Amino acid sequence: MSNVTYRRGQVEWALWRAFTLARSPGDGPPPIFKTRIKRLLDLDRDLDVAALGAAPPSTFAFVEPSDGGSGTEVPYTPFDAFCLALALDLLDVGFKQGEIVFLMRHLREPLEDWFPALVDRPSLIDRQRNLAKTHPNLPRLERGGGKTPLADARVFLILNRIEMTEVLAPTPPRRKGSPAVFLEPVFCEGVAELQTRLDTLMPLHRRTVITLEITAVAQAISTFLDAAPLVPRGRPRRPS
Repeated sequence: MSNVTYRRGQVEWALWRAFTLARSPGDGPPPIFKTRIKRLLDLDRDLDVAALGAAPPSTFAFVEPSDGGSGTEVPYTPFDAFCLALALDLLDVGFKQGEIVFLMRHLREPLEDWFPALVDRPSLIDRQRNLAKTHPNLPRLERGGGKTPLADARVFLILNRIEMTEVLAPTPPRRKGSPAVFLEPVFCEGVAELQTRLDTLMPLHRRTVITLEITAVAQAISTFLDAAPLVPRGRPRRPS
């Protein structure tokens, strides 16, 4: 992956553009959007791992803590911004912030393996259709009516979140206030594999799963970070 890093304001700007792709607003993110990001980052920094029982494999969810003190500008990689984008997706569908940080610490390592390939796939954000024959390494998206098959560049992430842990096999009771259980995440390349996996999971084993398409947001984040302006931190100074 690229060694290029970005400032917090650039990451906020790129995230806002990625989430408002259809509208393409010219101004930056509103305060409430930046506050959502700040709360996730603060919670990640202050998370008490001991309260979680089993420690996640990663010691952080979004960006590696800086050793330079509170006034130091923390550098963000494109992958860090991608993790924040997925966290905002989860926030949007109703996950609690604590759950998101806990889950993203588990997902960070497998997502890091996927990220470069997601960015390099045929673009999902330029609205161009890519023929299957020009991308033989990707799954085929069959279309009816004799239309030429397309390359399916989408990658889906399936999350199994279980709040009612009593429905699982007998286990020691979890402490009050402990996070929900998340089963092993599943990555599916293309909608055909997603359908096959859902057919396996549903309806007998699971009736509810959460599915995120992760290629488009990875590409959008990478594209908009390259165009992100330098945004000064803090409140603007009043003229003397």
